[in-house]
Amino acid sequence: MAVEGDAVARPVTGPAFARDAILGSYAQILFSRSPWVGALLVGATFTSPRAAVFGLGAVLLAFLTAQALHYSPDQTRSGLFGYNALLVGLGGASLVEPSPMGFGLLAVAIAGSVLVTAAVHSALGQYFQLPALTIPFLLVFWIVLGAAPLADIPLRPLTHDETAIALGIPAGPRLFFQSLGALFFLPRVDAGAVVFLALLVHSRIATTLALLAFGLVAFFGSELFVLADPTLAIMLGYNCILTAVALGGVWFVASGWSFLFALGGVLMTGLFTLGALPRMSLAGLPLLILPFNVTVILVLYAMRQRTRDGRPKAVDFLLGTPEENLHYFKTRLARFGATYWVRLNAPFRGKWTVTQGVEGSITHKGPWRHALDFQVAGADGALFGGDGTRLSDYHCYRLPVLAVAPGVVAKVVDGVPDNPIGEINAKDNWGNLVIVWHAPGLYSLVAHLAPGSIKVREGQHVGRGEPLGLCGSSGRSPFPHLHFQLQATAIVGAPTLALELHDVITEEESGEELHGVITPVEEAVVRNVAADEDLARLLTFEYGAPLPLAKDGEDAGPTEELVADIDLFGAQLLRSPKLHGRLFYRREPHLFMVDDVIAPRRSALHVLRAALSRVPFEVRRELSWVDYLPYRDFVPWALRPFMDLVSPFLRRSGVEMRYGIAREGRKVIVRGESVRWRRGEEPVVRTEAVLEEGAGLARAELRVRGRCRVVCRPGKEAAAEGALAAEGGLG
Repeated sequence: MAVEGDAVARPVTGPAFARDAILGSYAQILFSRSPWVGALLVGATFTSPRAAVFGLGAVLLAFLTAQALHYSPDQTRSGLFGYNALLVGLGGASLVEPSPMGFGLLAVAIAGSVLVTAAVHSALGQYFQLPALTIPFLLVFWIVLGAAPLADIPLRPLTHDETAIALGIPAGPRLFFQSLGALFFLPRVDAGAVVFLALLVHSRIATTLALLAFGLVAFFGSELFVLADPTLAIMLGYNCILTAVALGGVWFVASGWSFLFALGGVLMTGLFTLGALPRMSLAGLPLLILPFNVTVILVLYAMRQRTRDGRPKAVDFLLGTPEENLHYFKTRLARFGATYWVRLNAPFRGKWTVTQGVEGSITHKGPWRHALDFQVAGADGALFGGDGTRLSDYHCYRLPVLAVAPGVVAKVVDGVPDNPIGEINAKDNWGNLVIVWHAPGLYSLVAHLAPGSIKVREGQHVGRGEPLGLCGSSGRSPFPHLHFQLQATAIVGAPTLALELHDVITEEESGEELHGVITPVEEAVVRNVAADEDLARLLTFEYGAPLPLAKDGEDAGPTEELVADIDLFGAQLLRSPKLHGRLFYRREPHLFMVDDVIAPRRSALHVLRAALSRVPFEVRRELSWVDYLPYRDFVPWALRPFMDLVSPFLRRSGVEMRYGIAREGRKVIVRGESVRWRRGEEPVVRTEAVLEEGAGLARAELRVRGRCRVVCRPGKEAAAEGALAAEGGLG
């Protein structure tokens, strides 16, 4: 709940806006943003016409209140201000006897729930980074129940459906469906069956978690004779189901660990329910959905205090369905690594060789094992010219040393002399150095710099690739070399952190390979991308500029106009106003990279994501790279439900793609194909992007199992006979 909608510019008035807000309010109860899920849940309330009328009336009143108070249109559209009001309305339909005073009390409570939701959402989100869940509903509805007797408004008990017993439905399935229906104050099998269908449409992972949670409730409930009381069993059921779904797939990435964690949360919810119920009864208040709220809020806040995020991995990106969260995380892990958000380039220009790697045999041991030493080899492979007795004989001596990422200089040490060849200075072990802060708990250190060569001062902001000093041989350095490491503090000599570099190129037997993330090994030859400004301009999208793309191939249709935009968080994106889609990308000085796409499958944005997944601004025929596309996008529809069920337990990261780049006249062609699993097998996926001088992106093509999707700039349709159409490859 409180899963906010996409921040896409859409109309903020009119029937479509109201429809989205109403359906979003219902879908929020199952942590969904799908209007189809919302429509099914509306249908579930029609198993009781009174509940349907009260529910729709409550959501409509909440919508009008949010509009009148000028709350965020995006949050209003998502249903953020409606789902707590919906529960107040449904609770009133079930527990408050019809009367003019009763209707008036509920109307005030529903409008008030909008204000309470805004306040709780802001307070918990801003100060604790926690969701509001259904806390606003609980606060408002308990006030309604307390005020009703004082206003002579009669209340009635919530009764569960006895029809299912008469029909002979077994206790387990009966109580499961009644628990789902009770989420909407409708503890009926028919209502629960529709809610179950909505849950299944929303997420197969969430459905599995719901079944496991209720299975655990049934097992322990039978041992404790809880199931003998249907009201208590149903209360345990819906609280535990929501807890399992929230912890197992919404706020944590679905995995074996998250499933175990969710079942632990179910036990906590059950214990809280059994322990708090007598106390709440004495106070004259129903427990309702309090156990779910207490358990999830406490668990989320406790897990925020971890020093390392993992097992289970928290969702630290835009919330989606459990399947979307899982596949986005797996693909991100394969593409970018899991250790650091900051992209770290190599600390030099040109080609350097790793002469001592992580856990090296000389000095990279114990707390300082995560480090790299670099030197420069000549054409003959030697690290020095002449007889190697002078510092200047070494090819790396006094070459520039660069900042690996933007940051602030935290520590500078200078004035330590270079050592004669073969000698070391054990007193000033690190020699001249610069430590740069990049993010909380992440610093980079470059050491053994030449005396008097440091070009920065403490407190100075530095950009990626900005010179820090020159390579030297100061400190514990018998010959010129560059020492590089990551650490958690600015203290000289602090223990090292796990080391990785991003977007660097290594020399391989088959050519050169661009790596999204790598920890180079000894003897690896490493360099940064040599950016071509002309190529970089071809993948520049000016803010607010339209990018119309005509569709051809399997999904030929009307032109889809994209717009270059920047969201509230500063992320660059291409937006499809017509299809409400977004493609998030990063454009660094050395490469273009797509982060994610949120759009209907028919949108051209998916073709662009596949064809332009990662593009270095360097054209060399011998240069290639591996990237990953979300595996779920290429699974046949019939197999998707099965894949959704087993994907939390699979290690597969995505569809492995190999890309290459070449210049053909005035065009730059980026081609990709999926890695073949067996020799002689055709690639399942092929892509091609054509960048043309003076036009930028001219066309993009995606072939999956022979089915072709093409998007191109108007007027470029004649160029659609690309290499892929001729069944070419990376060549």
